[in-house]
Amino acid sequence: MHPTKAPGPDGMSPIFFHQYWDIVGPDVVSCVLEVLNSGVMPYDINETYICLILKVASPQKITEFRPISLCNVVYKTNSKVLANRLKKILREVVDESQSAFVPGRSITDNVLVAFETMHCIAQRRKGKQALMAVKIDMSKAYDRVEWLYLEAIMKKMGFHKKWIVLMMMCVSTVSYSVLINGEPKGKIVPSRGLRQGDPISPYLFLLCTEGLLAMLKKEEKEGHIKGVAVSRGAPSVSHLLFTDDCILFCKASVLECDRVLKVLKDYERVSGQKLNKEKTSLYFSKNTDRGVQEQVKQKFGAEIICHHEKYLGLPPLVGRGKRKAFNRIKDQVGRKIARWKGKLLSNAGREVLIKAVAQATPTYTMSVFKLPDSLCKDLNSLMGNFWWGQKERERKLAWVSWEKLCTSKAEGGMGFRDLKAFNLALLTKQGWRIMENPNSLVHRVYKAKYFAK
Repeated sequence: MHPTKAPGPDGMSPIFFHQYWDIVGPDVVSCVLEVLNSGVMPYDINETYICLILKVASPQKITEFRPISLCNVVYKTNSKVLANRLKKILREVVDESQSAFVPGRSITDNVLVAFETMHCIAQRRKGKQALMAVKIDMSKAYDRVEWLYLEAIMKKMGFHKKWIVLMMMCVSTVSYSVLINGEPKGKIVPSRGLRQGDPISPYLFLLCTEGLLAMLKKEEKEGHIKGVAVSRGAPSVSHLLFTDDCILFCKASVLECDRVLKVLKDYERVSGQKLNKEKTSLYFSKNTDRGVQEQVKQKFGAEIICHHEKYLGLPPLVGRGKRKAFNRIKDQVGRKIARWKGKLLSNAGREVLIKAVAQATPTYTMSVFKLPDSLCKDLNSLMGNFWWGQKERERKLAWVSWEKLCTSKAEGGMGFRDLKAFNLALLTKQGWRIMENPNSLVHRVYKAKYFAK
């Protein structure tokens, strides 16, 4: 556990237990083993504070806060033990379309499959079979999970009775107090929901979404919903999930729209989840009839868009204007550097900021896409100007070229990254990772579309 995370009701961060383990360790171990072996948790251990984190700069509604749970360290130790055991089997019990929190899977798997599928939909300009993508978001997903549904899902998946008792003990014995100006107020005893801040919660939410995936796969098996295959021999993709962020692919027809809506409504009814229509969007292939688009739009109550702006933080469609698609990276780095320029920083301070922040900002994007050379050059220029101390509307002489600064310190440089070379290295690493996992969804999609050629 992180040593300085915010303390829960016990008032102590994990660093206290780290420092004085020789004194408190035996009692903590004894308590944790007693809870795990008996399946009974003392009431005080699962008391929790709720801290409200701002989602926007000036919140006006309660939905613009994110509730984070601050748990006792002893409880988190119990939860962490259970989470570590559950992680070992997640890959066998969780569907391949889910990549969040599953060991051996990566968020980029979903991004790559989504990009290829969206590209296939965008290229469908002719033909009778039109395609569509539905990007959906569940409102307050963790907070709405019904405990009876969670218990039923674990029984259906074949978990042992004792394990289910331990899981339900963690979620059902909780009580909340809300921190207002740093002081706990009130006493809330919930009847549903998972805590954001509990080590076991992300894995339990994965199990909950297996219910939705089972219903979608059943509809697909019966032929009511047909996914999208990017090429001949490629697997049909009908859904991709990353926690509560879901994107569905199917034929653009009123009939398939009705089947998808039926699945979502059934899932909402049993799980407690609720579709957030404000964040739901529809994307159709160019050969979709305008009347069909309007009917589907009315049924979903969502907007039709030219392309999804982002999927998991990255653009799902990149056309010829690559520079325009990735210009936000330059804006992000530029804003950060602009904030630093007004501060008196030593050379060591500037070096740390460039390496740890500025050059780390585009890493996620570069692990999936090859950035234009001109953009890499502009980013290098921004960081070079900052290194030499240039401020706005000021020019200073660069005594050493940026290429020289990107060499190692042993060779006289500063060890900065050459973004173009780093981009290629990340893509190569991504390619080897895909090749080494032949059973993964992303490998089978790429094998059918590219490797077979």
